Amino acid sequence: MKSYCSFILLILLVFTDNLTAQPAWENHGKLEVAENGHYICHEDNTPFLWIGDTGWGMIQQLTRQEVDQYLDHRQNLGFTIIQTVAHWSPHGGGMRRSPDNAPNAYGHRPFSGDEKSPNTSEPLVTPGGSPESPNDYWDHVDYVVHAARKRGLYLALLPCWGSELITGNNEYTADEAKSYGTFLGKRYGKEPHIIWVMGGDTKAQFKGYDKNQKYSEYDHRGVYRAMAEGLLNGVTGKSAKWNESNKAWDELLITYHPNGDYPYGSSQWFHKDAWLDANGVEVWKEVQDVYRAMIDDYQLTDPVKPSLFLEGSYEYGTYRHECGWVTPVMVRRQLYHTFFAGGAGHTYGAGPIWAMRGNEGDYNCGYTWQQALDFPGAIQVATIAKKFLLDHKWHEWVPNGNVISGTGQGEGLKTAVTTLSGDIALVYFSNNSSTRVKNILGKDAEAYWFYPRDGQIDSVEKFSYNESRTVAPPSRWEDAILVMKVMK
Repeated sequence: MKSYCSFILLILLVFTDNLTAQPAWENHGKLEVAENGHYICHEDNTPFLWIGDTGWGMIQQLTRQEVDQYLDHRQNLGFTIIQTVAHWSPHGGGMRRSPDNAPNAYGHRPFSGDEKSPNTSEPLVTPGGSPESPNDYWDHVDYVVHAARKRGLYLALLPCWGSELITGNNEYTADEAKSYGTFLGKRYGKEPHIIWVMGGDTKAQFKGYDKNQKYSEYDHRGVYRAMAEGLLNGVTGKSAKWNESNKAWDELLITYHPNGDYPYGSSQWFHKDAWLDANGVEVWKEVQDVYRAMIDDYQLTDPVKPSLFLEGSYEYGTYRHECGWVTPVMVRRQLYHTFFAGGAGHTYGAGPIWAMRGNEGDYNCGYTWQQALDFPGAIQVATIAKKFLLDHKWHEWVPNGNVISGTGQGEGLKTAVTTLSGDIALVYFSNNSSTRVKNILGKDAEAYWFYPRDGQIDSVEKFSYNESRTVAPPSRWEDAILVMKVMK
């Protein structure tokens, strides 16, 4: 009962803080890359913790009232980022994919042209509407942008869903992408909470056989680079090439959302591009690839850039398994593997939520997106993990294999970090199995177990300096973090 009451108190405290806090951009300034290149911070050097939720279909699918319902819930839970798409090609939810110029909940299409063939250089804008009384698609986008801002949430905004609209149906040429980017930049460039995301579940360049053994060859890097150049022009009024170092790029924060095949993250195509501030990783159903994908990006140099985990396996997703195959512990593993590999941020997702349409099919398993809001993994990510990360100086974490002698693999993977200040060592146990742990902190350390499922704490006998000991999590815990802190 004691641990349960403590957990409820934790939730209430976090909810209260989320409801009363001033927007981070007002208190700490705009977002930028930290001096060491491994995380994102504000102008005043306050670290920014990216804890995202996946709402790809929000703009295109939801009414204003539904947008408010969704954002209120995610704000209260503790999420800091919502990922969504301005030009979404609706799919998922057990329903057939909609046309590329599909109307939103109010019947408004994003572009001129017919429903199947948008003219992506001509956004369909009709004078006289407003965010509260929309008479075109972009009035409703304005509503979503304003709704996120007033709740203190950042909006990671994809201009389009690249896998369908660029890789799939070639709806954007480089010129069209640049024109569209300029439009978006002008319309939303002054918003303090917009983070731009190129891509959309797609490789920018590929030559070879896909998972279905079908040969594919394409190179769309020029389209995304042109779109980034358009955004820059729209936001700043200045022009710079994608490969040109220019202070104007500092006015935007841009990443890229790839698709889920290791090792195809954004660093494969854009790592040295001037416009790309942070690399993006997706693993989709390959939950065992999170750590190695993130650590690969962390180890890149020339330049060093933050890496963001932008999409993984959705809670209660099936991926051709039974409903509920992606359990909360699998969700937690993805998050902790991200940060124990030096990641700068992590995005959660629920199977019935991301498409925000229907309640059938592999991803939804009979749930509506509203019912899925209260899945346990969301609390474990946005409330419990967020507090743990903040309390244990996540931005100082450096992957450090010297703490453990046996890492294991797959579901038994153990990973370790130490802080830059040298006062904390942490070991994440992906399941309940043992390994040998060494105190390398230079002084005796107090120690305790933390349970990522509900925030329980279980004390451990202190570790003397240089002591090595075989340890395992408390009985019946699904996963655990061993915390060692230098004794004062």
